[in-house]
Amino acid sequence: MLSQSHFTSLRNAIAGIPGDVSNDAVGDHAPKQEDIFAPETHASALDPSIPVVLGSRGAGKSFWSGVLGRTETRRAAAIAYPRLGLGKLSVAFGFTGAVGGPDGISIEQLNDVVPANATSAQAKTFWWATILTAAGRASGERPRLRDMVAAAAVLETRESMIDGYEQKFKSAGGTLLVVYDALDAISTEWPRRRLLTEALFETVWAMRAYSFVKLKVFLRPDQIDDDALKFVEIPKLRTGAVRLQWTGTDLYGLLFSRLAQSTVGRSALNRLALDLGVRSVDAHKILERKWPLVWDVDKQAAAMAILAGPFMAPGPNGFKKGKTYDWPIKHLSDAHQEVTPRSFLGLMIGAAKYGSPPADRSITPDGIRHGLRTASKTRVDQLHLEFPWIKGVLAPLSGLLLPQEERQVYRVWNRAGTVTSVIKDAQKLGYLPPFESRDKQNEQGLYEAMNRIGVMSRRLDNRLDMPDLFRVAARLLKKGATAPLTL
Repeated sequence: MLSQSHFTSLRNAIAGIPGDVSNDAVGDHAPKQEDIFAPETHASALDPSIPVVLGSRGAGKSFWSGVLGRTETRRAAAIAYPRLGLGKLSVAFGFTGAVGGPDGISIEQLNDVVPANATSAQAKTFWWATILTAAGRASGERPRLRDMVAAAAVLETRESMIDGYEQKFKSAGGTLLVVYDALDAISTEWPRRRLLTEALFETVWAMRAYSFVKLKVFLRPDQIDDDALKFVEIPKLRTGAVRLQWTGTDLYGLLFSRLAQSTVGRSALNRLALDLGVRSVDAHKILERKWPLVWDVDKQAAAMAILAGPFMAPGPNGFKKGKTYDWPIKHLSDAHQEVTPRSFLGLMIGAAKYGSPPADRSITPDGIRHGLRTASKTRVDQLHLEFPWIKGVLAPLSGLLLPQEERQVYRVWNRAGTVTSVIKDAQKLGYLPPFESRDKQNEQGLYEAMNRIGVMSRRLDNRLDMPDLFRVAARLLKKGATAPLTL
């Protein structure tokens, strides 16, 4: 049986989980071996034979890019996914967004070699040059991007160089994987973004001709779902793409794996596990998904019932408010029914820091509800970094009762002059606006942009709604739901 000190240790361990779990593919913020938790469903995302991996912000695109990019983390991933042949890979980066350095190619370098009025041919030349640069680095050379751009512009030279690298890696018994991350950063203008994205997809498709030099691009779903892209093979790329998604089981597995590796909570978690008939664990068992608290829904639910009580309310009718195990997943889902690790861990951290729990609990239902408020604010703040227009679109809706008729939502935006404000702000600050084209610069276009990124949805009765994950921080109201943040 767990004692009060055990519950306190677990509470402190949850509260001590780092709140910012974001990573870069390269540099000081690249993932470390001890950070790796490997859901079974993510195996295809690391499969060298699958070139396109989709994921919303916080789903793990940069994390897995970074894992692939370092030898020690790639070895750990090979333990988790032994059938992928990760041990035979060499990895180099073709693009790393805002982070450049000796291992990456940054947005500054892209803008330096691809002019503002670039043609499709120039855009494709850049992406071919990133392959030559990455292959050169992986071969111990020190290629300069500008030199590779010049080489890539000549078809015979480019093909000869790639053929040479193909034979080199084949002879060595390995494969080179060129990884592309942070592709949402390629442009702040829709025409240029589409030009570069389409050119990249054409390059990805053409590289199917090679077996020992492969590409893997990590990008947001909206970048490949853009209907304005005209490359004829995009439907096939969409069909073959895999999506980084987290099930509730995966998220609880992540939480318990963090606690198992915590110096503060490890002993208490082992005691809890023994009460459930589960042995203590080591890092390899977590990687290999051989520990029941990583994959067994019943064991996870039982553990959560011990930590927080079984239901979100006390008494004989408490079950009507939902199980403490299910409630976080339900209320953290976006409009696409996806939950990210950042939001889930943020809720748990917030719950562990809230109030004083009873002696026989680590967190409480009230703490979990408070954790939703914490996670909601963090999620909107993080979304604002990716879509700087989001707070300006949400602000006028404060106090609105959901779900709501479409015309009422549009009326609020219209009265606040939201469309005009967003357009002016995007021009002034130089970010990508939500409107994909001029004919979308209206309230309907705003809703469509919000729906694309999972912030708003349409109910079967045609009313507009917003998931609690965003509604709480945006201060919108909903009957019987968690109250929004207060000023």
